[in-house]
Amino acid sequence: MEGWESMVRELCSMPTLLWLALQDKKYLGVTRPSLLAASGFLLFAGCFCKADWQSRLGGAAVGVILLLFSFFSKEAIGVADGIIIFVCGVAFGLFETVTLCFFSAVYAGCFSGVLLVIKKVGRKSRIPFFPFLLLGYITMRFLVNSV
Repeated sequence: MEGWESMVRELCSMPTLLWLALQDKKYLGVTRPSLLAASGFLLFAGCFCKADWQSRLGGAAVGVILLLFSFFSKEAIGVADGIIIFVCGVAFGLFETVTLCFFSAVYAGCFSGVLLVIKKVGRKSRIPFFPFLLLGYITMRFLVNSV
């Protein structure tokens, strides 16, 4: 990816995910207008990604799987999380979406494990996922840019 394309992509993606992370941390959820605006910014950022349509379709499938999991698990993962991962899949492609989900899940799992061990939360407690999505995105970008 060329320098200016990468810069525009990051200037759209990072603040958007940061905004969602802050909102999710504060309210344990995001509003529909925020979700809609964030989706628009992420799709605009995806215009600067060189993924082909098959990769974008595969990335969207990851989001659909998470949305289905959300519906069938009574929102063990939030619908908004699934929607944003779907949008990231369409915007960035399969490889980046799977990488993003992997790192986000690892960070969320480690954080939850620590909270469980120190008995700050119970097994059924809810934690915000968007902060981990932001950390996963940052990790993914460093990993993809270094490869």
